[in-house]
Amino acid sequence: MRRALFAVAAMLLLAGCRAAPRGVTIIASVPCLPPGVRGDFFGWPVVAFQPIVLRQEAGDDVEARIVRYQHGRDAVTVVWVGSDLVAVDPSPDTSEPDWVDDSLVMDDELTLRARPEAPCQWRRHKSAT
Repeated sequence: MRRALFAVAAMLLLAGCRAAPRGVTIIASVPCLPPGVRGDFFGWPVVAFQPIVLRQEAGDDVEARIVRYQHGRDAVTVVWVGSDLVAVDPSPDTSEPDWVDDSLVMDDELTLRARPEAPCQWRRHKSAT
């Protein structure tokens, strides 16, 4: 009887520890993204991380992070301010402009709004001239 119970318990344990099928990406919470950008990159390895300081419209300094996610030759670079995604560059190794969320920033210098507007107002970042 003990052996039978042990065998059943072992089978249940092994069934519960089964690996997720390949090709399935599990992302608990993905912030809104610019048009055409998929959230798969959040599961890629982080290959570069740089702390930066951005300005808020009131003049205060705000800590931010530039993070580069890369999988093989594919890369995406983003700017995080806390849990807010401020900018996304889905092609960081090209001259194609990145995206900024106008709900969080006021201008192309990434000056942060004191009061964010309605979320997910993505637009192309104008290059500095």
